[in-house]
Amino acid sequence: MKVLDRYLVRELIFPTVFCSLTLIFLIMVADLFDNLDELLRNKTPILIIFRYYLSLIPISFTQTIAWAIWLGTIFLLVQFGLHNELLAMKAAGLKILTIVRPMIFLGLLLGIVTFLVADRVVPKTSRTASELLEIYIEKKKDNKDRKVFKNVTYYSGGNTLYYFRKFAPKSKTVEDAIIIWLDPVTHHTAQKIFAQKGAWTGDRWLFEGITEYQADVQGDVLGKPLIITKKSYADITITPRDLINTASDSSFLSYHELKYTIDKLRENGISVYAEKVDLYNRMAAPWKGLVMLLLAIPFLGTVRNRKAIAMSVLVCAGMVFAFHVSDAVLLALGKSGRLFPFFSAWGGNILFATFALFRLEKANY
Repeated sequence: MKVLDRYLVRELIFPTVFCSLTLIFLIMVADLFDNLDELLRNKTPILIIFRYYLSLIPISFTQTIAWAIWLGTIFLLVQFGLHNELLAMKAAGLKILTIVRPMIFLGLLLGIVTFLVADRVVPKTSRTASELLEIYIEKKKDNKDRKVFKNVTYYSGGNTLYYFRKFAPKSKTVEDAIIIWLDPVTHHTAQKIFAQKGAWTGDRWLFEGITEYQADVQGDVLGKPLIITKKSYADITITPRDLINTASDSSFLSYHELKYTIDKLRENGISVYAEKVDLYNRMAAPWKGLVMLLLAIPFLGTVRNRKAIAMSVLVCAGMVFAFHVSDAVLLALGKSGRLFPFFSAWGGNILFATFALFRLEKANY
């Protein structure tokens, strides 16, 4: 790496890290004040509070790193403008793309890091933070309900409906199960069972305390219900993983888990516009920082006096604001089914990055 490249990377990474830590700290303080009444009223232990805010750090990082990159870039380019360093580099015959190449590389690197944190760390820590908030801070749940999903509904195979009042992922057990088989022609109930509990045996579910009903073509119950102590059903193909993905908020799922859930929903003929937008946005969101970095370069790479610098910062801020507004609009249109999911998630990045690259040549003058 050249001396100039090392210098630019060092000068960009320090303000970026500082801005990232500052923004994360501000989020923590805002959340603390938001939950202060509950923390005092419920006498939440210090250790729980520490674990809760430690769990918030990864999600806070992914939410603020794009702004930290942009602020770091603004700081760097403003300093270069004030001290005429960019002017000296251009006078030495360097093109703007050559000058900012290490900055773009750093933006790419931080995008990769952001994706890995969002995919591998955030789902787990977000779930932990949500549980700590509901159980110990807001006290909306008892500790015994920790990591237990309630009222899980699942639609499988096109003709089977599942309902579980409780599902415990750790023990892979369910309580108060209702399973309904629908006639493929009339779509009326063909068979229904109630089970007090069930357990996953490794390849199938074993239910206990079963009441089984048969129905005619109109869905009316035939004869008396059959009482069964224990039974497994070969055509019940759902797995604990299916139930976990169904019961979890999409923010608690990794990229592959969300893709798996979408594939399952599509198999059953369920519209997945919103889920596909979320999936594509998982890949697009980490690069917002790089786009914001690119937007700053054409506006601040040409200024030579303080007044022009101040005006360029305001114009750049307006462009970044327009970028985020358009991104939010595109996501909303995609989730409503009015735009292709890919363009909904990537459209803002593509449009504004293209605009920045087209204007980049003007920064040579």
